[in-house]
Amino acid sequence: MKVSIIIPTLNEGGNLAYVLPRIPNIPEVDEWVIADGHSTDNTLQIARELLPKVKIVLQDGKGKGNAILCAAKAATGDYFIILDSDGSQMPEEMPLYVEKAKAGYELVKGSRFLRGGQIENQPLVRKIIVKTANTIANIVWRTKFSDICYGMFLIDRRKYLDLDIESTGFNIEWELMIKAKRKGLRIAEIPAQETNRIHGGTHINYFRDGWMIAKTVFKNAFKK
Repeated sequence: MKVSIIIPTLNEGGNLAYVLPRIPNIPEVDEWVIADGHSTDNTLQIARELLPKVKIVLQDGKGKGNAILCAAKAATGDYFIILDSDGSQMPEEMPLYVEKAKAGYELVKGSRFLRGGQIENQPLVRKIIVKTANTIANIVWRTKFSDICYGMFLIDRRKYLDLDIESTGFNIEWELMIKAKRKGLRIAEIPAQETNRIHGGTHINYFRDGWMIAKTVFKNAFKK
């Protein structure tokens, strides 16, 4: 089994210098892919210095969803795992995702709300939004996902491409989870810990991205 690590980036040079050295040595990992949104800082320079064999993929659009799609098409692994570049996710947890895939799961999703998961200093407004959106999605989809919003996941690459994901932004995880469920993919959720971004400001806009997530939830409410 070969696994590709995909890291979406947009002006994250200062964070990559901290994140990339923490990626553990996982025998199944065959390649590292930077999916870059045309950064204007030293992001790509840092990536090449720390990972000389890294594959650089420039987005043909904008947003996290587009970055993942561009990288998934260019990757060669049987599976790929998404790791955010801002330092908020734990690279040390990645072997747990790979072990679940080896056990037969086709989609492994991190959850901050399972026992053993944790969120460090999340603003109250964000926590309320995430919990409310998650509850509404589970009701209208008739699912029981514990943390749809969390962005670290591993998935069978070909099955991901077969899902025909349309989301280009931070609504990517929402469309992914409901389509994977309806396609019958074997899904596992595992505890995940999230910390604060290291450098720079978030690329998330609560109003814009919240509206995109709401549209994704209700657009997929009655599809089969």
